[in-house]
Amino acid sequence: MEGPCNRDIAISVSCVDWVSLFEAMHQIIVRNTEECVRLEAVSVMIVILMRSNAYMEREKFGKATVFESLSQLLRKEAGLRVQRHAVHLLYLLLNCPKLLVMFCSGSNEGGTAAVPVDDDARPQKFIKVLQGLADCVACSGNGIQELTLRRNAITVLAFLASSGKPGFEIFVRSKLYREANFIMLILQVLVSEIDIEETAVCVESPEIFKERCVNVNLTEHFLKIRTLLIREALILLNRLVSNPAYSVTVLWVLTNSRDMASLTIDIATRLSWEYQRHGHSDCITRQMRESEIVNLARVFRKRVFTYLGHNIS
Repeated sequence: MEGPCNRDIAISVSCVDWVSLFEAMHQIIVRNTEECVRLEAVSVMIVILMRSNAYMEREKFGKATVFESLSQLLRKEAGLRVQRHAVHLLYLLLNCPKLLVMFCSGSNEGGTAAVPVDDDARPQKFIKVLQGLADCVACSGNGIQELTLRRNAITVLAFLASSGKPGFEIFVRSKLYREANFIMLILQVLVSEIDIEETAVCVESPEIFKERCVNVNLTEHFLKIRTLLIREALILLNRLVSNPAYSVTVLWVLTNSRDMASLTIDIATRLSWEYQRHGHSDCITRQMRESEIVNLARVFRKRVFTYLGHNIS
């Protein structure tokens, strides 16, 4: 497009009605249920959003019908690849300030923080998107695609949490997935990943683990994705419990019930342990865990235990 030979192509591209093309891709998604067709259509929608200006242009792509379709693409029935692309599409839409305000305001209509409200009190297109996002956080399976999907969904939640009070309230208001809010879902994800890693450590000797880390790229990539998932979840939890305006509410949610308090303390304690004693400190992902994951867990543990009345040195 920059060269003289491609000038005609550049002119033709500049004349494209991107909104109409975006809507055409959306109609393909509505009319088709095949995973491969939806995947291609969502990919085009993502490219269109990425070339648009988030502050000046992107708002015109965020019609109500798009959010309604997103709620379907985020559900597990759509398939893992479609879910991953749908999470990316949602993230790009929410990166538009006006769409973010609209989404958060619509998602939180009719209640106050930390008080569960009837889902009927909120526009269905938004609550269904949140339910779909909860599906992504709680997706089953331990492959690379599932780990990546969970991490990307948590990244979107972290973005919402950093957007101010309306975004924060999404975490503590309604029960979205099997009677759990987003905070409980994140805790459950962390416990599951910790269990899986500890099981792997128990059944393998340090020599075998080291050999797999060094010689098998896929294994190294797998461990890296899991570490990044745990890291993103801990960063989000620390952001919530450290915010001067929201920390008390979040800590109350984390410790108000026996189930939540048990999960919170279990995670804060287990992730605070040193992993060098397992003999895997020379593996790249273990070094990352030692230097960052453990530190993040200790900060989280200190804030939780301080709230509960304990003194952590």
